Amino acid sequence: MRLRRSLAIASVVLLMVVWGSTFVITKAAAREIPPLTLAGLRFLIATAVLLPIAAARGGLKQLPRPLPLATLTSMAFTGIALFTIAFNYALIHGSASQGALIYACIPAAIALAARLFLGETLSSRRIAGVLLSVGGVALVAWAGDQGADSPRPLLGALWMLGAVLAFAAYTVLAKRLADVDQVVVTTCISVIGAAVLLPLAAVELLDVPWPSPSPAAWFGLLFLGVVASAIAFIVYGRALRELDASLVGALSNLDPIVGVLTAVLFLGETLHGGQIAGAVIALAGMWLASTR
Repeated sequence: MRLRRSLAIASVVLLMVVWGSTFVITKAAAREIPPLTLAGLRFLIATAVLLPIAAARGGLKQLPRPLPLATLTSMAFTGIALFTIAFNYALIHGSASQGALIYACIPAAIALAARLFLGETLSSRRIAGVLLSVGGVALVAWAGDQGADSPRPLLGALWMLGAVLAFAAYTVLAKRLADVDQVVVTTCISVIGAAVLLPLAAVELLDVPWPSPSPAAWFGLLFLGVVASAIAFIVYGRALRELDASLVGALSNLDPIVGVLTAVLFLGETLHGGQIAGAVIALAGMWLASTR
């Protein structure tokens, strides 16, 4: 059990590194692909990757009876459709670093949702860890500068807050199906999410010129669809099988730290001493919340 827990924590840490890189990758891809089209293509690719794998594992036969259609649909709307739309628009209107820093609110949102809707108990150690990690990321936010590529930062901040709330809701819903085959679950919500997003993308393309993405944008889109969606959602669901939702939320503080670092490295944003100190504090909080 201890080994499974350690592996689950390690997988979440690696997952947060992957998701942390999506702030920069999404912002770069969104310069060439409209936001709704980017979201629809992302999960069309994820669905194409997942369908044959899920079929080989037995498909819908792996799901409990009666089929949890309400839960699967709610997961698709919150964790895929609403989250991805809000995330993309946040990075169009605001900078990648701003989006990453606001995303740091997600541990508190998940912990609160887990307490309210899952009845999870929060030990004083875990509460301290969550508060310390959120405080560290707040220091990162306070010490940083606004990105130059941020035409409407307030609007971008509101969109990212919506993404945070959507993913907190998804985490609570995903906990209900944590014991079910995660490949099949992820495939189902990806299919539903793509079915919601693709018509919106079609409407969007009626009003904007059809994009001609560069090879770099296509590579970013493939990364978002295969690694950050298809593989990542499976790993996230399996981690929720072994770990409390509030603990997973605490570990997700690594996500915005990676987002800021990649923004510095690839977008030329400046990282100050206060941001480095905040990152160290946040990592200390994650350690405190994730150890017994």
